[in-house]
Amino acid sequence: MPKLSPNPPSWLRTILIALTMGFGAVLILFPAWIPDEKSVPMEDSVVETLQSALLAFSAALLFATAPHAGPFRAVYRSLGFLTVAFLIAEIGGAIDDNIHPLKHEYLLIPILVWTGLTLFRRRRETLHFIGFASRHPASGFILAALILNYAFSRVFGSQAFWQASLREDYNPDIPPTCRGYLELLACYFILLGTIGYCLPLIRRRYRMFTEP
Repeated sequence: MPKLSPNPPSWLRTILIALTMGFGAVLILFPAWIPDEKSVPMEDSVVETLQSALLAFSAALLFATAPHAGPFRAVYRSLGFLTVAFLIAEIGGAIDDNIHPLKHEYLLIPILVWTGLTLFRRRRETLHFIGFASRHPASGFILAALILNYAFSRVFGSQAFWQASLREDYNPDIPPTCRGYLELLACYFILLGTIGYCLPLIRRRYRMFTEP
């Protein structure tokens, strides 16, 4: 009597993964469902906290994966520091306001310089990783995150766009709300892309880079 495989078929697994990621993209926007009451946190603070949490988890995952990356350890560590730089930029206002006279730029510049020098010294491994990443589906999430953060959030988060669209019905709360949720979705995509880069490496060490 044939034994049943404990794992679902590949096509079913693909569908389940896609549904899970789509559900996560909807669930990550849950602050929009918070009722407008004074007894609950303000939506903008919840969104900013979630953005920071997603970036922090992505950075932690990259740092945790680095020891398993073999010769690409420095590349993954550099990606982790780049994610930390995104996190610092996200909470830059809080750093500037609460740790005076420290400015978040004082933290960003050394991190970016160290990361750039590390990747330059590891040019061969960096180019090899770029070749791997260009063929990996996770890169689509990273690209989507960059587009959301640096294109769509700038357009749909601008006052001029909504003033021209709504005219007399314009509400000044709309631009920052749209910008915050688009940035939150971008952080979620960064997490998905990070998982896509790290999970196979943890499972198979660095064979993926050396396989023909």
